[in-house]
Amino acid sequence: MTSYHSWDDVQRELLAPEEIAESEQRAQRLLAQVYAYRLAEIRKRRGLTQTEVARQMGVSQRRVSAIEHGEEQATRTTLAAYVAALGGRLRLIAEFEDESLALG
Repeated sequence: MTSYHSWDDVQRELLAPEEIAESEQRAQRLLAQVYAYRLAEIRKRRGLTQTEVARQMGVSQRRVSAIEHGEEQATRTTLAAYVAALGGRLRLIAEFEDESLALG
């Protein structure tokens, strides 16, 4: 009978704890860059410049650029302001196995 191992089990067997933590941090940075890229694409589709978004947010164009390149770990407040400048609304949803709860 063939036995299967989860990816977490394989990682624990092959990597030191600090390597696992570094790998997880890299994955989180990559995901943040993907989200940032997608937000920038939405901005462009809406015909807005970084300068216009910055003006709406009350920040510098350089800060908007940093957000869109995933260079800044944006807070929920910053993301909400960015999304609002694009004409959207940021929602926070807690998902559980059997239910979801919109927190804002």
